[in-house]
Amino acid sequence: MTVDVLASADADLRFQMEEAGVSADVQKAIYAEGFTSVRVFAGLEETREGVRAALKSSFKLDSNESPAMRKEIALLLAVWEGARSLLTYQAKNKEEAKQGTQNRLMQSSEYGAMRTRVEQVLSRTLKDREAPSKALVASKLEQLEDGVPKAEDLRDVTSYEDVEGEAYSAIIDPATAMLRIKPGRASTIPPGSPEELRLRHRRIGLAWDFVKTRHSTRAWVPDNCVDCFRVLSDHVLGSAVAGLRSASGQGPTWSLVLSYEQELRKAAYRYIRDGQCKDLRAALEKACDAPEVLTTHFIVPFTLGKAEDPVDMPDLTKVPWLHHGKGGKGKGGGKAPDWGRQWGKSNKTPDGRALCFKFNKESGGSVAQRAVADPGKRKSVATADEAASGDEEELWNNIFPSRAYSGLEYEEGGDGIRIAGLRGTGPPLYCRMGGARKPFTDGCGLCSPGRWPPSARQDAYENVKLSFHQRLATKLHNFVGAKLNVRDLAFKLAAGVVKEAPFSDEMLEEGRSIIWKELRDAGCQLPVEEKSPGQPFYLAAIEELLRLAGDPDSAAFYTSQDSFAKGVRLGVGVELPRVPAVFTAKDRWRTYPDGPDGTVLRDNYVSAKEHAAEVQKQFEIEAELGAMYETDLEAACRELGEVSVASLGAIEKKDGSYRVTHDATHGLSVNSVIKVRDQMRCPGAGDLRRALQTLPTAFFALSGDVARAHRLVKIAKRDWKHLCCRTGTKRDDVIWVNCVGTFGVSSAAYHWCRLMSGLGRSAFFLFGKFGWMQLVYVDDLLWLVGDKGGIEKLITVIFYYSALGLPFAWKKFSGGLVCKWVGFELTLAERALGLTEGRAKWIISWVSHTVDAGAVRMADFRAVLGRLSFAFTVLPNFRPLLGPLYAWSAAMGSFHSLPLPKLVVVLLNFLKASLERLGRNAAVADHCDAERELFRTDARAEGDEVWIGGFALDNGTLSECRWFAERISHNTGKWLFLAGESYRAIASLELLATLTAVVLFGVPGGQHLGCACSASTDNRGNAFAVSKLMTTKFPLCAFLLELAMQLQMKSSELQLRWLPRLQNVEADRLTNGDFTGFSDHKRLRFSVDEFRGILLSDMLDLGSDLYGSIREAKTKGKLRIPKTRREDTLKCRDPWM
Repeated sequence: MTVDVLASADADLRFQMEEAGVSADVQKAIYAEGFTSVRVFAGLEETREGVRAALKSSFKLDSNESPAMRKEIALLLAVWEGARSLLTYQAKNKEEAKQGTQNRLMQSSEYGAMRTRVEQVLSRTLKDREAPSKALVASKLEQLEDGVPKAEDLRDVTSYEDVEGEAYSAIIDPATAMLRIKPGRASTIPPGSPEELRLRHRRIGLAWDFVKTRHSTRAWVPDNCVDCFRVLSDHVLGSAVAGLRSASGQGPTWSLVLSYEQELRKAAYRYIRDGQCKDLRAALEKACDAPEVLTTHFIVPFTLGKAEDPVDMPDLTKVPWLHHGKGGKGKGGGKAPDWGRQWGKSNKTPDGRALCFKFNKESGGSVAQRAVADPGKRKSVATADEAASGDEEELWNNIFPSRAYSGLEYEEGGDGIRIAGLRGTGPPLYCRMGGARKPFTDGCGLCSPGRWPPSARQDAYENVKLSFHQRLATKLHNFVGAKLNVRDLAFKLAAGVVKEAPFSDEMLEEGRSIIWKELRDAGCQLPVEEKSPGQPFYLAAIEELLRLAGDPDSAAFYTSQDSFAKGVRLGVGVELPRVPAVFTAKDRWRTYPDGPDGTVLRDNYVSAKEHAAEVQKQFEIEAELGAMYETDLEAACRELGEVSVASLGAIEKKDGSYRVTHDATHGLSVNSVIKVRDQMRCPGAGDLRRALQTLPTAFFALSGDVARAHRLVKIAKRDWKHLCCRTGTKRDDVIWVNCVGTFGVSSAAYHWCRLMSGLGRSAFFLFGKFGWMQLVYVDDLLWLVGDKGGIEKLITVIFYYSALGLPFAWKKFSGGLVCKWVGFELTLAERALGLTEGRAKWIISWVSHTVDAGAVRMADFRAVLGRLSFAFTVLPNFRPLLGPLYAWSAAMGSFHSLPLPKLVVVLLNFLKASLERLGRNAAVADHCDAERELFRTDARAEGDEVWIGGFALDNGTLSECRWFAERISHNTGKWLFLAGESYRAIASLELLATLTAVVLFGVPGGQHLGCACSASTDNRGNAFAVSKLMTTKFPLCAFLLELAMQLQMKSSELQLRWLPRLQNVEADRLTNGDFTGFSDHKRLRFSVDEFRGILLSDMLDLGSDLYGSIREAKTKGKLRIPKTRREDTLKCRDPWM
C-alpha cells in the first residue's frame, strides 16, 4: 500500500521530498490526502504559520509531539518554500519563452526528478550518452503543454553528455530594450551510422517519457515512448528503406534516409495535432505505413536521384585549395579540415556552384561573394568563452542576423510548398481586435511583405532576387511619369471624377512591352505576352514576376496542373489545394444539406423571376466577355455530363443593375461536398488601425474596387456541369453554363483571394522598403503612402496592375486626406478612424424612429446589433453598450415585436447623442509595445465586510503614493445583494475598484495604459471583460460601460491584468482595513452612492428591471415563430449604405 501511495506522487514533488530527507511515512500521509504535485502542495497555505496549522489539523502532524516530528515539520516547510519558488520560476520562464526573450529552461532539480522517475520505471540507471539533454526535455515539455508536438532536427537531439559546455546567445529584450545574454541552443553532428540513429530515437523516446512524468494525464503520450520509436528505427533501417537496393546494386544515400526519417516524424506529429491518431504509437505506425510519405519523400527522390556513395562525403584529396602546401610533410603540408566538424555544412550552392571564388579560381585571395542561399532563421549561438572574448562585430552579428526568416523553410504538412521567399526581418506586425492580439493581415497572404513595417521589408540591397523588380519598377515609374501628369491623375481619382480608364490602350501596350522585355532578358521561357483565354490576366507574366522573387505560390498562376490559366477546380469530387505559405489551415466548415445526385433542375427564386429580363440581359453581356454561354439541356448533358441547374436570386444594386446569386447549396450536391482547406483572412478595423500606426507619416490615401472580381477566375471545364442555371425567359430546357467563378459557390471567394493575393505581393516586390501600405478586402483595395514621391509610386502600382490585366471599377475610386473603405472612414490629418457619414446617419435615424415608436421588431433589432457590432470595431469604447442589448435580444428573440424597456431606451439615446456630439471617429493613438502601469486595486466581500481599495504607482515610496479604501454597505451598494450574498458580486466590486482608481487618480490622454488588479476569488474574468470591452452580466456591464466612457473622454486605452494576491499585498491590505505604510494626507475619498458618472447611475437604477424581465423570459422558455422572409428582412428593406 505504501509503495502505491508513494508512486502516485509526481516526480518533482517526490524528488524534493527525498532530497530534503522527509521520511516515507510522512510522505505517505501527505500523498494519501491528494497532495501529490508541487502545485497542489505549494497551495497548502500562504504563510509558514498557516502551513504548520494545516499539517496539524489535516494530516495529524504536530510539531509538539516529539523532536523527530518537529524535524519532519521543518523539512516539510523547506519543501513548501522550495515548491513555491519553483512555481514562480516556472511561470516567469514560460512567459519569457512565449515573448521570445528566453528559451524554455529546465532546472536541475526538475530534470533530476524526471530522470529518477524514469530510471525507477526502467529499473536501471541511464547512461549520460543516452539520457536526453535538459534543452531537449525542456523543448518537449513546452510542446506537451501546448499540445503541439514538433519534429526537431536530429542535430538538436542532444544527450546529457553532449551539452557539458554551456552555450550562450545575445538578444535585445523588447520590454527593456537592453541586451541580454541567455542560454543558447546546443547541437551535435547528424547521426553517421544506423546505431547512432537508433540512439537518437531512443533519446527522443526518453525525452517524451521524461515529460510524461510531469503530465501523466496526456493520453496521446503513451507510457513507454522508447518502444514507440523502436518501431520507427526498425522501419527506417529495415530492408524497405535503408537496406533497399536497385537492380544495379545502388542503395539510397544516407542523407536521403535521414531526410525521409524526419518526414516520418513530421507526419506522425501532424496526425497527433489533427486528431487522426489517439497516441504517439499509433501515429508513428500510421506514418510508417503511409504510402504518400514513402512515395513523395523516399521513392521519388531515390528513383530520380543520381547514383552516389552511401555517405555524402567529398574526396578531399581532389580539392587543391584545401591544401596550401606543396605536398610535403612539413609545416606547409596538407591542412584539410576535420570532416567531423564540417558535417552537415554545405560546400555548394543550390545550383551546384562552389561557395566561393577561391574554389573557382583555384587560388588564394580575399574575395567576397554574396551567399546564394538565404540565411536561416536559427539563432546564432556562441559559447561562453566566445561571448566573453570581446569580438564586438561577431556579437552584434549574433544579435541582429541579416535575415530573421529564411526563404528555404518548409512547414510541416505543407505539401512541399515553401513557407515564403521574401518575408521581412524580425516578427511580422500584430494588431488588437476584440481584446485579442492577432497577427496583422493585409489580405495578400502570410508571406506578403506588407505584413512587415516598410523598414523591415527586403529590397535589392538585401536580397539579390529583387534586383530585377527594382529595375522594372524604375523603368515603369519613369515611363508613367513621362506619359501622364501623375499627381493630377491621383487627385482626380481621389475626387471620384474618373469614370473611364485613364490609361490608353497604346500606353498599356507600351508598358507591357517594358515588362515583357525585362522578363525575357531575365531568361523567362513562359509565353508572357499571351493572355489566358477566358480571363483578362497575363497569368504567365504574373507567375514569372512572382517566381523571380522566390514567391512560394507562383506556379498556381500558369504551370501547375490546376492553375488559373488552365482552370481551377471547384472542389466537387476533388480535394482543393492546401497552401500553407499563403493561408492558415481551415479547421471548421459549415454544414450544408446534402443534395441529390444526377441531373437536377431547380426553379428560380421570386426575385429572379420578377427580374428575369434584366438577368437575361446581364447574362448576354457576360457571354460576350467569355464568362458563360447559352445552350439547351440535352446538348449540355452530352458535352458535360449530368448537369446541376441551380436556383437564381437577383439583388438590386445602387446603380440599377442586379447581383445574380447562384444557389449552389439548396437541392444540389455542390457546396455540401466542397471543403476549402485554406482559411481566408481579410483585414478589419484592427488591421487598418495598425496600418495607420505603422505609417504615422501617411499623407494620402486611395481606395479602389475591382470590377467583376469573382467572375475573373476561370473554372476547369470538367466542373462547368455544376455551374448551370436558367433565366426562365425562354424554354425550360434552355440553360446557361458558367465558365468562371460565380456568387453562391463556396470556393469562388477562395480562388479569387488566392489570385489577388499573389498579384498584390508582386507589387510589394517593386518598391522594397518604400513607405506604403496596401490592404485588400476581397475586391476592395486601400493604399496609404507616407514617403516623399509616394503619390507617383502609387499611380505606378495602379498602372502595373492594369497592365497585367486587373480590371478596375474606375468610378469607385476615392480618397485624399479623407478616405472611405468597406464602411470605414480614415481622416489622415487628424489620425482618426471611424464610420462613414452615411452609416452613422443611418444609426442615428434608426434609433430616433425606434425610440419614438416605443417598440421594435425583434428581427430588426438583432440585425441592428450586428451592424452596431461592426461599427464598434472602430469605436471600441462603445462596445459595452452591446452587453445589455445582447442579453435582452437573446432572451426575447422569440417574440415578433416588443415595447422597448427603459434601460434600452437610455442606451440607444446615449448612442445617438454620442454620435451626434462626440462624432463618429476615434483618434488612433501611437502604437506602444510597452504598457505603463498606473495603479493596483483589490476588492473583498465577506458577509457585511465589503471593501474596495487601491493605490497609484506614482512614486517609488509607498508613503508618497495616493491611495483609497472605502467600505460599501447595504445602503450604498444595493446592487451587491441582487444575487444573494455579497461575495457573488465580487467581479463587479473589482471592476468598481478599477473605475474608482480611474476617477480618483486620472489617466493621461491618448495613451495605452496598464493597471493591475488582484482578484481574491482567483477570477480572471475582469481582465478579459476589460480587454474585450464586453459582458452581458449585471451589474458588471454597468461598471464596464462607465469605465469605457471615462476612458473615451480621455482617448485612452486600459489593459487590466490579473495578479495573484501574493503579488498585490499592498492593495490587499487596504481592503482589510490595514493602512500601514500609507500616508493619511495622500488618501483620496470616493462615495459610491453620490457618484453619478456618465451612465452608471441610470444603469444601476434601471438594470434591475431589465435583467429581471430577462430572467423571467428565460424561465418561460422560447416560443417558435415563423422565420422572416428574406425580402422582409432589414437587409432588404433598409440596407446599410
